[in-house]
Amino acid sequence: MVKITTQIGVAILIILCITGCNSQPKNITQKDNPMKWSLTPIPSETGAISFDYRLNQYFVLNKLTGFMTGNNSLAEIHRSVIEDRPYYKKNYNTVLFKTEDGGLSFKKQTLGKGTLSSITNDTSGNLYIIKETYKKDTQPSQYTVLKSTDTGETWKTISDFNTEKIFKVQFYSAHKGIACVDKDNGVALLKTNNGGKTWEALSITKQGVSIYNLFFINENELYTTYEEDNLTGTVTIKFSTGEAKVHQCNLPSGYTFDVFFKDDLTGDWYTQVYNYDELHPLMVYNHTKQRLITYDFENDRDQTTVGVHISGGFISVLRSDNGKINYYYSEDNGKQWYKESLPDFLADSHPVALYGKGLVWVKSIQNLYNLQVRQPNF
Repeated sequence: MVKITTQIGVAILIILCITGCNSQPKNITQKDNPMKWSLTPIPSETGAISFDYRLNQYFVLNKLTGFMTGNNSLAEIHRSVIEDRPYYKKNYNTVLFKTEDGGLSFKKQTLGKGTLSSITNDTSGNLYIIKETYKKDTQPSQYTVLKSTDTGETWKTISDFNTEKIFKVQFYSAHKGIACVDKDNGVALLKTNNGGKTWEALSITKQGVSIYNLFFINENELYTTYEEDNLTGTVTIKFSTGEAKVHQCNLPSGYTFDVFFKDDLTGDWYTQVYNYDELHPLMVYNHTKQRLITYDFENDRDQTTVGVHISGGFISVLRSDNGKINYYYSEDNGKQWYKESLPDFLADSHPVALYGKGLVWVKSIQNLYNLQVRQPNF
């Protein structure tokens, strides 16, 4: 449950930010340990290096189980060139890679023609995935929602939205869920109480609510970010009525929220806080406790954060340092930091996944759908 209390004033936050930006950390230790990292090969369809799959998401369910979603469009393009024929989007096959050993090996399955994008789970362990297909290249794509009750072994279509684009699907249970869709030249929020058999509009009573980032904080309430009249905050929304309550977070002027992530140990919800126009230290916002946290962590114009995760007192950071990705972690809430170089140079950093006390999935430059995997300290 997200508790709504304002604990830090604007002036204090600005002072913290300025102090952090002007200070350089003295607590980062280079800790090269290649035994913690490994390269996981993903079998190629064509034998060509790097160019078979377009992967859209890495999704870690727990310390052993995770997925990669996408399609084989690059393999289809490769084959069309070799065979001197046109290629078509309608010919792409979906791909779903699953691991049961934390990313050391994967098995591949396809869920028919098209592409797979976002995958999520509910509180009962069911999985949901958005599938996009093309009947003809000249027609709009078709979107459906698939559900798995056996950890991704089998899938069943639960909702068919025809030509309406699905941006997001989130279920709290096997019955209650929401979907953000493209409808009538706009974006609509829908809800279901029967597992996706039928949907109805969920109208929110406030303007400025980001429906793209909505998620359940309990069975009856949704939570997301809010921006209106130069105010950046968050909002709680009743699932039954759409009634919205705005919470002021008192971020420094010009700062905003990144994507939400959940502490897999405590259950607290976080987002990174950033301002692209300023140099500032690593900042995250704990939405469960309504508190901004600033870490003494080096920053520079050529250094950008690729991913952040928190698991209790363990903090993980993937960061691009002048075009090379490095991994940083702290085991004591940011007092002491360690830096590790990845075994393979990396320039392309999407997608990535961080989980628990040190599990990392990030691409390999030698073969962009192969993984560099760091084993966790669970």
